[in-house]
Amino acid sequence: MVCPLLLATAILFAGSSLPARAQYVGRVDTSQSSNKPTLRATAVLEYTGDLTKPNASRLIPIAVWDGERYEPGGLYLAQPVPLTVETGTQYVLQVAGTPQGLFDVKAASDVGGSWIAIGNYQKPIAPTYAKLPRSRHMPQVINDADNDKPHFAHVPAGDTNPGSGTTKTTASNTSQASAPDTDSEHPTLHRRTGDDSSQTQTTSSDSNTASNSAPPVDPDRPILHEPSKSEPNTSSAPESVSGGESPETATTATDPNRPHLEYGRPESPESLDAETKADIARLASRPENLEQIVAVSDAVNRPVHSYIYSWNSPDDEKNMQAALETAAQQILAKSAENVTAKAANSSAPRSTASRTTHRKPAAPPLPVLTDEQFKAYALTWGSGPTLVFSATSGSGDAARYITLIAQPDFNGTPLVLFKQVTSERELSIIPRMKLIDAVDTDADNRAELIFALENQTGRQYAIYRVANNQVEQVFSTGS
Repeated sequence: MVCPLLLATAILFAGSSLPARAQYVGRVDTSQSSNKPTLRATAVLEYTGDLTKPNASRLIPIAVWDGERYEPGGLYLAQPVPLTVETGTQYVLQVAGTPQGLFDVKAASDVGGSWIAIGNYQKPIAPTYAKLPRSRHMPQVINDADNDKPHFAHVPAGDTNPGSGTTKTTASNTSQASAPDTDSEHPTLHRRTGDDSSQTQTTSSDSNTASNSAPPVDPDRPILHEPSKSEPNTSSAPESVSGGESPETATTATDPNRPHLEYGRPESPESLDAETKADIARLASRPENLEQIVAVSDAVNRPVHSYIYSWNSPDDEKNMQAALETAAQQILAKSAENVTAKAANSSAPRSTASRTTHRKPAAPPLPVLTDEQFKAYALTWGSGPTLVFSATSGSGDAARYITLIAQPDFNGTPLVLFKQVTSERELSIIPRMKLIDAVDTDADNRAELIFALENQTGRQYAIYRVANNQVEQVFSTGS
């Protein structure tokens, strides 16, 4: 008998002796299990104008989930072009998990120390459904003489007036008149007789014998599938670029075993000329008409799931938004009061005179909020709402910005889990947080929140995870 303690020790020793799987170092080990996590890249498409035909657009890679951790999307497997912006990579544009279209990368370049990509928009491929053939025997509705309810019945071929049935006939005449013509293709039902049971048993036994004699199906047997329009054409390399400067996405010396993300079929690669780079450079600032949408590229097709929270009634949504508005106003008023008190204490002269009693000043009025944004997400299937609220108070150099992440407690009162308050003068130290969307960045069927962190000169993107009544920043791009 084997001692359980020795057996557990042997298993632990065997597990510790196994080498850890290293990341990709230039060659893909095909002997590894096929159930390992696949790469999943997350990016943000910035554009102005219409999404289908933007005036200017650029794709900013954020991160790549390699199954264990987040890797910088602008640096992952750069040879020299990162994997996230390689020509032919296809991204799915999403709004709270719902696809809104496709974006095919056509070229990429290092602009200002950060890799960006350009491409074109494609409409999502509509699913096709098989049409059922029309039946050869269409049912007809007739009225019974004894019952006014219509019912389905077979109309004899010789009956020219199926609707009339008021004349009473005998049973024999009725059976003869209602006997339909024989149709070779029409199914017929027969009453089971005593001999049918033995015949059925014989037939079933024969079928069982035939099925038992058939060889078992090999689970590893390859299955051929008809390729869809969105699948890549790996038989040919990307087309060469004609005219202009050579594209920086030309990767003729890359490893053939290099992993890839989801590929589409771009019409033709193109280079980034000076005019294109100038249009893209304008998006780096903070234009008022700038639009942003999340883009995800994955080598595996995953089921579509919307992360928008469904309220029981519109009043619940309005009450929750009003509660967060009040909480944001109180936080802004308190922070402004603290700043004023610190400034007064620092400017007041010190004296040894006796202290005098002063009345506590009245609470300042609640600030007026503008540019409000309120979103409610169900980050997991069937979970409660995760609330994101942001607003602006004041304008110009006196503008102040606040962002709140909250979840309702047992009584339905929003519990603030995260807050960030900054002002126009403090953006270089504390950036302004602007919500982009909720997206599943690590393929675990749980969405994370993506924010744009803006200052006076530009912005970076960060991924925040909300779990266990806590908010954690799990990744951020370089400034």
